[in-house]
Amino acid sequence: MAKLTSVEQKLWLGFAVPLVILVAVLIATIIYFELTLLGAITLLLALLVPSLLSLWYSYNKVMSVLDNLAVQLDSISNEELTVWQLSSYQGGRVAALKAEIQLVVERLQQKRQEYGQNEAFVFNFISELTLPVLVLDGHQQVYFANRAMADIYPNMTLDGIPASKLALNQVDEQWQLQQHSSRYKIASHPLYRGQRVYQLLVFVSVEQALRDNEKQVWQKLLSVLNHEVRNSLTPVSSMAQSLQQDRDVIPLATQQTMLGVIESRAAHLQQFVANYAQIAQLPAVEKQTIAVEVLANRWQALFPEVQIDVLSSGVLYCDEPQLTQAMINLVNNALQANQLASKQGITLTIEKRQQWQLCLQDNGGGIDNLDNLFVPFYSTKPNGSGIGLVLSREIIRNQQGELYLSNLADNQGAKALITLPLC
Repeated sequence: MAKLTSVEQKLWLGFAVPLVILVAVLIATIIYFELTLLGAITLLLALLVPSLLSLWYSYNKVMSVLDNLAVQLDSISNEELTVWQLSSYQGGRVAALKAEIQLVVERLQQKRQEYGQNEAFVFNFISELTLPVLVLDGHQQVYFANRAMADIYPNMTLDGIPASKLALNQVDEQWQLQQHSSRYKIASHPLYRGQRVYQLLVFVSVEQALRDNEKQVWQKLLSVLNHEVRNSLTPVSSMAQSLQQDRDVIPLATQQTMLGVIESRAAHLQQFVANYAQIAQLPAVEKQTIAVEVLANRWQALFPEVQIDVLSSGVLYCDEPQLTQAMINLVNNALQANQLASKQGITLTIEKRQQWQLCLQDNGGGIDNLDNLFVPFYSTKPNGSGIGLVLSREIIRNQQGELYLSNLADNQGAKALITLPLC
């Protein structure tokens, strides 16, 4: 027997059983009492027709309740939170079902109220942000814009304006601002409100980030300049004042010593300025292709104390003399780190992944201050100039590469990673 899969089928089966029994009883009565044709028809009509009408009425009522329930659920799903389709039922199982639906509706109303409060808080919070923020609806029209958007669109009422009229377009799911593309980068996030999906667009000022970064660079540079110049000029000024005021009482040998110190500090400042010019005036990059094996052989001859492992074959497109100069600076740092830790062993690994990677590792004591590594003229060495790492990074960046410095585990050495683009 086929499995019943619907309420309608089960109802028809339930109605069919008493009907069959009733018809069987009527036929048996007609035969037993030997009723005439007219009497048999009258009996059938008197009993069978009301039964059919009653069953049909019951079936329609059940279907009506189910239809009303479906309409009720559909209205709730469309956020019409009222129970009106089943209002005529005041008792029984349908009334109990209506009461349960009412409880669900009340919970949904409470959730919607909470959601509305949260949404109001979010939009009030967005309004106070200094970052320009825009919310687009499903038709890509402005649903909300905070006050900071006036910096981008002054003297404009943005509500309801299509995104296209604001020079906003979407390329590969990334929003772009055509008229200020060099000033702002747009970060987008989906914002769900009920069954609707909105787009939250946050305009991040590239200029501001550059200004902040530039300010930090200048602050670090001025700090170093202040340190170097003050350290040199303070003793020079003091000695010059002493020579001017107490020249007759200061022994000649002491005067010569003081003049020597003044000369030394002046030479230091001259070297300091020369080092600064060296950073600012790097020669132009002249790239050429060179086989990795050839470069490794040259470096092996230049750095016999370094173990060089070439894990990938191919060619590098670089300025080989400048890259070698950067490597000399890094190897010298590694040798000095090993010497301070009374250890040996430097390895250089060259391999090709998404880009070329040149990884230099030493066995020294690690790097003490990672934050100031690339600050010009900052050095932890007694006689260090503080420009070796800065020069090395600038040389590598001029070749579209990057230099990363980090400590190995437990400060058991340091790692310098050079990345260069593939040909």
